Amino acid sequence: MQKQTGILLALTLLLGSCTLQTERLTTATATTGLQLQIIHINDTHSQFDASPAKLFGAAEQPLYTFIGGHPRVLSHARTLRQQAANEGLSSLFLHGGDAFKGSAYFELFEHEINIDILNRMQLDAMALGNHEFDIGLEKLAQFASQVNFPVLAANVDSRAEPRLAKVENLKPFQLFRLVDQQWQSTSLPINLDEPVLAVFGLALEDMRAMVPDTGALVFADEVASAQQTVDYLQQQGVKHIVALTHLGHQRDRTLAAKVNGIDVIVGGHSHTLLGDFRQWSLGQQAPYAEQIRNADGKAITCVVQAGQFAQAVGALTVSFDRQGQINRCDGQNTLLASKQLYHSALRQADSQLQGEPLAKQLGFIAALARTAITEEDANLRQVLDEVYLPAVQQAYGKQISALEQTLSHVRLPGTGGSDQHGSLLAAHITDGIQYWLNSRARAELEQPVDFTLLGAGNIRSDLTAGAVFEGHIRLEVLPFASALSVLTVSGADVLALLQQTISATLPAGAHAGKFPYSSHLRYTAIEQADGRLVLTDVAVLQQGQWQALLPERQYRLATTDYLANGNDGWHKLQQVQQNGSDRRDIILLNGQPKAFAVTRVRAEQDASGKTAYVPEYAQAAGLPCQQTNADCKVPAEAFIRYLQAYPALWQQTRPATVTLQRAP
Repeated sequence: MQKQTGILLALTLLLGSCTLQTERLTTATATTGLQLQIIHINDTHSQFDASPAKLFGAAEQPLYTFIGGHPRVLSHARTLRQQAANEGLSSLFLHGGDAFKGSAYFELFEHEINIDILNRMQLDAMALGNHEFDIGLEKLAQFASQVNFPVLAANVDSRAEPRLAKVENLKPFQLFRLVDQQWQSTSLPINLDEPVLAVFGLALEDMRAMVPDTGALVFADEVASAQQTVDYLQQQGVKHIVALTHLGHQRDRTLAAKVNGIDVIVGGHSHTLLGDFRQWSLGQQAPYAEQIRNADGKAITCVVQAGQFAQAVGALTVSFDRQGQINRCDGQNTLLASKQLYHSALRQADSQLQGEPLAKQLGFIAALARTAITEEDANLRQVLDEVYLPAVQQAYGKQISALEQTLSHVRLPGTGGSDQHGSLLAAHITDGIQYWLNSRARAELEQPVDFTLLGAGNIRSDLTAGAVFEGHIRLEVLPFASALSVLTVSGADVLALLQQTISATLPAGAHAGKFPYSSHLRYTAIEQADGRLVLTDVAVLQQGQWQALLPERQYRLATTDYLANGNDGWHKLQQVQQNGSDRRDIILLNGQPKAFAVTRVRAEQDASGKTAYVPEYAQAAGLPCQQTNADCKVPAEAFIRYLQAYPALWQQTRPATVTLQRAP
């Protein structure tokens, strides 16, 4: 992977103290250097179809519709490219990573559908996301080898990993030269008399602690790798440098403040939809295109990100002076809306707006800032409908429930239009896991489960209003193949885990997938003005009564095996099991629950010092998830059985167990 530089992996830590500073740039009245538009998406998660959405239309009328999807993204990206060309601007189309996982399409067709669809999107480059590792290195290699754009990660050394070492399309950076207002791939040495731009990638430095299989890959420090890459490119005469990252918005801001010489950071991972989208019940996040002063106190880096699930497209206009310094950096994210509008969240034909009422509301929506009513690309829509959709529809199986209103999932309470209790869907799922383990799987456990904790990132989609089929749960909401783990922890361990995971989600733009939702465990987390977190009212539901969590007492905790191993910031659980564990991992064998004993979880480091967490099973082979008689999508199975057991669940009030109070 390091063929173009040969020097990017002998890295030392450059992280030091540096105060983030932001400064708005004034738009130059006359531009004498390079101008371009960067079109970007991120965290599409195989959401090829449009997502259900709610907005408040004219006269504050609640309306239901669909937003985004790859056919709309392609259509809008083409429009943006044409508009840029009409204005004399060149354009690049970049993907901030995580194309894999998150839809029924992916569960059935995995990397192959992403190769097909993304090759039609006319992308120029993509960052290497953590979910690109979800189905193994062999399939990642196939994906990277067969897409028609480079997959970039300057801080990943693949030389010792045979499945990826020879994948030439997986590289640290890509150079582009400008020919007739079109960017064309090029390589070193460059012609210093023509405009050249470099796009380099950055993957998560802590990837080994986040994904199940990284083989012999080495993930180097993000900041150190970025500075070394920039220095190398500048030595070769490259003046214009874009970082295409999958780190999360807060880490992008830190990167901008600590690294000299990055002009633009196009990010992903934290699903950050920069801008004000409250009209769409999607909340308000930081303004688009923040400009952050570099460590040298001179240069500026412009930072952008475009949300999630192919719902919106970012468009950033960048201008440079003749010395290669930015003198303009502005733009916006645009949400891609459908013309189909409904009165009801069920989106049935009899509730669809027609005639004058439709025209009035479409006029209102068209006038909304950061919104574009967008037709789908007909050819891409046809490919999805004819090649892939029939198998997806068949895979949904039996109807198990019905919803009159969509249950939205948010990772962090208070975001995405949610209240301080956050995701009601996550709350129901934790209840389902608790129910299933203590009823259907009780015989495999030495003791019943006291409470259940689940990271928000384990849930991949909302549960849409209408009929609920098994496939909605197994293919969309809970698509991961995860065992359910039950282990003994002390009350003090639980308090430390909550403090650790919640605190990490609070900084602006932070990755919130680790945020803990709960069943039979209640807590209130209060963010202080100085950023500290205080936990109060931490209690366990026992025999129908809430009782204070006692630090010295031992409890039986249920979660997924991924989190029980200490991944995604749940390090405390690995520490608890470092020297021994009574943990039981539950999967299905021949349709019946089966427990596998974990004796300990060790932490091991690679050559760069990065840590991975490895469970040791009493049975040497570990979980037999690849066997045809095995089913390791156990959270999904648990929730399906819970919905079948409680068909009136949605009509009942579910008391909140999670409360997050943010500092004003």
